[in-house]
Amino acid sequence: MGDATLLHSHEGLNNLQRQAEEKSIASVAVHTFMSKNLVSVPEGTKIYSAIYMLAAHKVGAAPVVNSQQKIVGVISEHDLLLQTAVRDVVSPIEFSKTPVTIDLNATLREALVLLYKHKFRRIPVTERGYVVGTVTRMDILCKLIGKDDC
Repeated sequence: MGDATLLHSHEGLNNLQRQAEEKSIASVAVHTFMSKNLVSVPEGTKIYSAIYMLAAHKVGAAPVVNSQQKIVGVISEHDLLLQTAVRDVVSPIEFSKTPVTIDLNATLREALVLLYKHKFRRIPVTERGYVVGTVTRMDILCKLIGKDDC
């Protein structure tokens, strides 16, 4: 049976689950596989500049940080498109001020729960309020197949 067929069968999924549990992959700490190449947007950034930053780095969202580099929110491409429709692009960004973050020592399983609960593609990883990385769906997929960099 090919890999694709195996993945679509109930037996195949049970086998993958058993392998994951045996390897305890779900309890691996986020800091071991998070992306460290982080794009953050300073609080007060203009809409145009924030759009440029996200586009240049090919990311759909980024943490917003204050002057002490602590996370104060998140800005997404969706937020920026909406703001562009109703505000001048030289206006300061408006952003979600209740960011969902995950701690540096949280587990892969906890990251999955947050990603799916909030329907996010990425979540900022923090240590004492400072953004130290980001964990994405692709980071998790790469970890699950044993690759450090996809």
